[in-house]
Amino acid sequence: MIPRRRFLAVTAGAVAAAAAPRRSRAQGRPLRGGVLKQIGLDPPTFDVHATTSYETQLVSSFVHRTLFKFVNGARYGPSDFTLAPDLALTAGVSADGRTYTITLRPGVRWESRPPVNGRELVAADVKYSIERALRKSPYASLLGPVEQIDTPDPRTVRVHLADSFAPFVHSLAEPWSAILPPEVEDRLGDLKAAESLIGCGPFVLERYEAGVKAVFSRNPTYHARGLPYLDKVEWLFIKDRSTQLALFRAGQVDVPYHDARIPRSEVGAFKKTNPGYPVVFWDWLAVRSLAMRTDRAPFNDVRVRRALSLAVDRKKWVAEHLDGEGTEDQGPVPSSMRQWKLAARQLGEGARYLEHDPALARKLLAEAGFPAGLKIKCTNWPGYGPEYVDDLELLAGNLRRVGVELQIVNEEYGQYIRGSFLGRFDEASWGPSSIFTEVDGYLYGFFRSGQAGNRSHVADTQLDVMLEAQRRLTSTSSRKTIIDDIQRRAAAQVYYVYTPCPRNVSSWAPRVRNYGPKNSFDRGAQLEVVWLDQG
Repeated sequence: MIPRRRFLAVTAGAVAAAAAPRRSRAQGRPLRGGVLKQIGLDPPTFDVHATTSYETQLVSSFVHRTLFKFVNGARYGPSDFTLAPDLALTAGVSADGRTYTITLRPGVRWESRPPVNGRELVAADVKYSIERALRKSPYASLLGPVEQIDTPDPRTVRVHLADSFAPFVHSLAEPWSAILPPEVEDRLGDLKAAESLIGCGPFVLERYEAGVKAVFSRNPTYHARGLPYLDKVEWLFIKDRSTQLALFRAGQVDVPYHDARIPRSEVGAFKKTNPGYPVVFWDWLAVRSLAMRTDRAPFNDVRVRRALSLAVDRKKWVAEHLDGEGTEDQGPVPSSMRQWKLAARQLGEGARYLEHDPALARKLLAEAGFPAGLKIKCTNWPGYGPEYVDDLELLAGNLRRVGVELQIVNEEYGQYIRGSFLGRFDEASWGPSSIFTEVDGYLYGFFRSGQAGNRSHVADTQLDVMLEAQRRLTSTSSRKTIIDDIQRRAAAQVYYVYTPCPRNVSSWAPRVRNYGPKNSFDRGAQLEVVWLDQG
């Protein structure tokens, strides 16, 4: 038998070979040069460790890199999370699963400007970054029970855990766990401003104009020889969706959104006006849910929560509102995580509350003391786009039919991301989750008592025990058994009302090659392998 430490090292080496770009007849020969123009998002902060903002993760990933990354390119699926080496080459784990030994890639250098001046990345940078993420990140729990980090030499990092933690290496590939140089924070005092965006990634920040655009140019000292192919990426901050699509139709931008999405309502017309453009449907990882203050009345009564779920006509929602291109049951585990997702019929008692039964909903509300229905104040951020606004209105319409009035309160982004997104609301809040590449992200953060992502303020001892147990198991089959039970418990207790989720539809200019939608906020890794057909 291969020792476990050696097994992980061999795996990483094999993945490195698999991640190397291949030429294909369909994609043509990779070409260097050109400027990719993509609609992007202006981040509220540039400190990737200190926020849940996906806008920050997107921008940060161009410049900051992680120890590992996911494979990218046209031949990989949107939810292919095969790990590839990035700043690290291997990660070996001890037999008890509590100590990870990470070997860094030699010759990685920070940008050739102050305060790092092109020095080599060393183990101390990794120690600083992981410890900083543990202190500051709302996602810190996804790094597991880290007790201590040692740096026995400049290219070796040892991370000691209090207990085994199955998702650990996966978390090291997420943009929020990026490796940063400590000198930048020492000089600036914090990492909130654009000038702090100094890294060792495929691109460097050439220019930032708040509310207008960020321009990233090829990093001449990037460790991956020959990458990126692009000279520059112009990340354009254009908020209006109709303007975005108009520019895309006219060929003035290459990618119409941060993940290339176009509005579902525009697909038919777009195919007619731009027949040479690819149009791709794909399953997203985000879940959409109505979170409720289950620590307060009336949501501490499971009958109320079950009634709200029974009010939602999921089959009709997908068939009529999403034209059949969607998922009825998208939570708590997203449908695209097929390895872990339980079908509704496997949920036991919880399957009952995914059905549409207005009569039972009204009966449960009456039993809970609300025979005339109730009013619920529901916060949200409308900036996700008009389709999200429409979906929230559709949810409100479903609830209205059983006597529940959803009073929608629109919040500005800063207030929402620092408040409602982290469970700081009075009654209820609706919106999409972040996206995670490991199933634990959808379970532990959402349901473990005391976690920042536990928007519904769930405090369920039975769930807590199972959530901790599934993290410790490195056997996939044993872990799945517990994750199945977590899904059954969550479905029966209805701590969140998960609403149907549409399939995404994306398009990009035909000259953009080796591109494919990706369920990740790591745009740096995605775009470093993209090239432009200049013909």
